[in-house]
Amino acid sequence: MNTAIVSDYSAAPQTAKRKRGIRFYIGRSLKWLGIGLFALAVLGVVYQTIATEMDKGNYAPHGQLYTVNGHQMHLYCVGEGSPTVILEAGAFSYSSEWYWVQNQLAVTHHVCAYDRPGNGWSEAVDGPRDGLTLVHELHDLLAEANVSSPYILAGHSLGGVLNRIYAAQYPDEVLGLALVDSAVPLTWPDISGYEEYKSANQSAVTLMTVLERTSALRIILGNEFRGYGYPAAVAAELTALKSTSMAVATWDAEVRLAQWELSRQAEAAEDLGALPIVVMWAGHPEITAEEDRTKLEAIWDSVPAFSSNNVVCYVEGADHGSIIGSEQYAQQVTAAILDVIASAQTGEPLTR
Repeated sequence: MNTAIVSDYSAAPQTAKRKRGIRFYIGRSLKWLGIGLFALAVLGVVYQTIATEMDKGNYAPHGQLYTVNGHQMHLYCVGEGSPTVILEAGAFSYSSEWYWVQNQLAVTHHVCAYDRPGNGWSEAVDGPRDGLTLVHELHDLLAEANVSSPYILAGHSLGGVLNRIYAAQYPDEVLGLALVDSAVPLTWPDISGYEEYKSANQSAVTLMTVLERTSALRIILGNEFRGYGYPAAVAAELTALKSTSMAVATWDAEVRLAQWELSRQAEAAEDLGALPIVVMWAGHPEITAEEDRTKLEAIWDSVPAFSSNNVVCYVEGADHGSIIGSEQYAQQVTAAILDVIASAQTGEPLTR
């Protein structure tokens, strides 16, 4: 009887000791994991600070800087031949993303790519970043640089929306458009819906800011650009100039903060008469789920024709980035731009 009691009491402390030991090791592991993650974050911040300063010396502007409304804007023009083609980058993008298309078009035409304020080599500015503000800045830049109209405008992503707004604002300057996997602005019946969207997407801005400051964004972007098909040197430059706090802030200003105004400005630029327009959609092979593809195709179908002289085509195999980042797909974009030029010059309708 007494022996059993002694046996029970001797077992209890050992069990408790084992449990405390498990908690101890788990706690210690979590502590060291936290310390390790904090150390990596600190190293990332240090690396980002050093790399950003080095990038300023490693990547000089390809074109010229012009003073527009008191701030510097970058414009890079090559080639000869009329009409001039103006290349408009998307959100969180800049002129060098048109590397393949610009070089292909320069064989026969004068072609210019530029950086909106806060992107690439152009200075950031305060104030609204809505569509009308952006197209007026481009208009002033082209005037300052003596790049005469008429123009063919080619826009990727957000650039496609801005091209339409430009054509509606300055119809006498534009001969045709090529809209490359264009963005489709969000719309709401009233501003309360937009305010909810703006608040809900603040977390995305916070995440991008953290990724940029800890240099994680450099790793992500570097892999993306190499995967799209840019040459190594171009991919490195794109990664450097987009891995900045200025680029992240500009992305937020042009997309999230300007979406309410942009949607209404885009709606006012849906009827462009008989202007030659090619609308190109990336095939997006990465979207494989039937439900997601149905949604994607519904978006395509919802986009108006914009003009009585238009064609819609699909670049199979391309995604949103590779449609201009791959030499192969960029050739299709270049061919579409040349089709727009031919239609504008001959008066013949576009055909595909």
